[in-house]
Amino acid sequence: MTSISDSLTALAKRRAQLREMFATHQFDALDTLLEQEHQVWLDGPNLPYTYLWHVNSLFDPAVPDADILSHLQSWVAAHPESYHAHHLTGQYWENAAARIRTSNGGEYVEDDRWMGAELARDLGVAAYLRASALHQRPALTFSRLFRLTCYLGEPQWLGVLLQGGEPLTYAQRQAQVEPELWEAGLQHLRNEGAQELVELPVSLPASLPAREEHEWEEPMHYWLRVTLATRPQDLAIRKECVYFLYPRWGGSHEAMTQFIDGPLCEALTEPERNNLRVTQCWDYLGYDMLLPDAQDTENVAYCRKTFDWLLTLELDVDVRAKVLRKYASFLSTYARTEEDGEIHWNKVDMQQAYDLMVEAWQVDLPESHPDEGALDTLISCVNFAGIEDRFNLMPKFLERCQAWADSAYETAIAALASKFGFYGIAKGQFDSDALLARCRFMKSDTNFGQAAANLFESVSEEAGVFLLHEAASWGEVSSMASLGDLYSGYLSRMHGRDPSPYEDHEKSRYWKEVSAEKGHVVSMYNVAYNLINENDTLTPEQYQRASTLLFSVLRSPNLGRTVWQRSARELSTLLLFSNILEDQAVCVDVVLPELWNDEDDANRDYAAGYYAHAFRTGAGVTQNSYLAKVWIDRALEITPDSQYNHDRANEIYQRSGMLGGVRAKMGFNRDKAKMDARGRAITFGDDARQEYQ
Repeated sequence: MTSISDSLTALAKRRAQLREMFATHQFDALDTLLEQEHQVWLDGPNLPYTYLWHVNSLFDPAVPDADILSHLQSWVAAHPESYHAHHLTGQYWENAAARIRTSNGGEYVEDDRWMGAELARDLGVAAYLRASALHQRPALTFSRLFRLTCYLGEPQWLGVLLQGGEPLTYAQRQAQVEPELWEAGLQHLRNEGAQELVELPVSLPASLPAREEHEWEEPMHYWLRVTLATRPQDLAIRKECVYFLYPRWGGSHEAMTQFIDGPLCEALTEPERNNLRVTQCWDYLGYDMLLPDAQDTENVAYCRKTFDWLLTLELDVDVRAKVLRKYASFLSTYARTEEDGEIHWNKVDMQQAYDLMVEAWQVDLPESHPDEGALDTLISCVNFAGIEDRFNLMPKFLERCQAWADSAYETAIAALASKFGFYGIAKGQFDSDALLARCRFMKSDTNFGQAAANLFESVSEEAGVFLLHEAASWGEVSSMASLGDLYSGYLSRMHGRDPSPYEDHEKSRYWKEVSAEKGHVVSMYNVAYNLINENDTLTPEQYQRASTLLFSVLRSPNLGRTVWQRSARELSTLLLFSNILEDQAVCVDVVLPELWNDEDDANRDYAAGYYAHAFRTGAGVTQNSYLAKVWIDRALEITPDSQYNHDRANEIYQRSGMLGGVRAKMGFNRDKAKMDARGRAITFGDDARQEYQ
């Protein structure tokens, strides 16, 4: 019996129609259809699966970006007065700007990517402005201008135009930027399909109102005002406004509360205002990486109380389902603990998580696309915690996922369930080949190597191995790395199984090398580690490769703590004992400070011991016995029982020979008086006058 509702079937059919019209350049019919939905939406309520859904469904994630841009260019060329052609071109460049910038934290985004994202933003803003001149009520376009300028800043040229001035040309802007940086930014733009820069507007649409004085410092208020002037009931832009009032964007929870309870939200219904409150709480509930550590019991309890409070509010059914699923994910995060290498699950919390998932399914719209990450929560309940799937939620969930087929991870799991017959899905129930073909082209940050390892562990070895090879053929790097683990035998041994069916060290080495070349941080570490530990003496080429790989690991964004620690320690050893003065200096100036400034005493001890060695031997620093003494004393203070530290202290204090202690003390006094500025700064930091005995 199918769990696909008639409403979902109708939506899937409408989506296919939209994408077919776009791909086959039926632009007249497409404009007519979109404008019909547009007019209903402009004066209608905020409902799911209406005009916004039509616009957002047009770009098929399984179609290459270059093809989408080509279709848009054809649309604009054929219908230069089409509002939707220009609006969607702006949407393309907004998406491209986000791809260029990446989702990494700002400190990890390199300058060339900022440059490319800025240029793509400009193309997006220009297209949106052209679109806004082609419609009497371009509410959606104004709301996208709000989001794009909040996300990447308002272009300088736009502010100049709003003031009636003449902005810089591309040539003038280029003259203000380093040539290499400008060219690198342009290359990112070319990679997204822009073969040449299109000159930016020299005037603004007459329909744009003047900016009020207070809006110059906070342009978001301007775009919020013009959007609500064209569609006063718009909820989406109010949600965007709450998001950009998060503390990480310079706002505060007080500002969010004032906005939600203030005059700009008076016209909303109570469920709509509560939707904004959910968005506010998502600042600390909605992102797994920002959840408190399990040891922070006070904040964990606060988060749990917040979920309970949200569920007391009057919410639309799709929003309630979203909160229920995120609550289930939250519970499963803390229900998993590790002790002595063994994973344990809190069955009570996991049963509650499963029950929340079932409730979400029951209250949600029958056509709803489940949230990203919800499948992982369900798998954790059923596979890992052993919760009985009494509601048969897994097959229902996967059936709906494959019907939408817009998420690479969910679609792949549904395809494999049908191909191999698991999770309550019959063999051949879905068109697995067609689903996997879509996955090949869909962009995703899913760790398919881990997904395959999960299947290998608890569902089907055959399916897990198949997914590793399939995803590797798509170019997915985590699967390549996991193939290295499969063929080394590690994957089997980790689960207490015979590795002989898979063990092949040549294949293992090949996949580890390939994944390292493609930037997989664990593979980079493993390749460097093997180079160092499998050779008594490194050739210059091997040394260079190992150090380059380890440096690349340390500079990677969102780096896991274990691989960071191992890489920092391995690199510090490689450099400090290299007998290459420049590299020893890099170790002392760059690598060891990361370990010394870490919160873990074991890393601080490690760094202190190496600093002591450096100053005792002159490795990368001016030799100074007093500074060596300071560092070994620090190491002993951290770990007084360390034999390594005691051995180094015996060397520094010269305890092995007659009168050694006297000579050592004389040396300390002499070197304390003549320490150089660099050694003083490395050891004492800003407090350079501090004295140590």
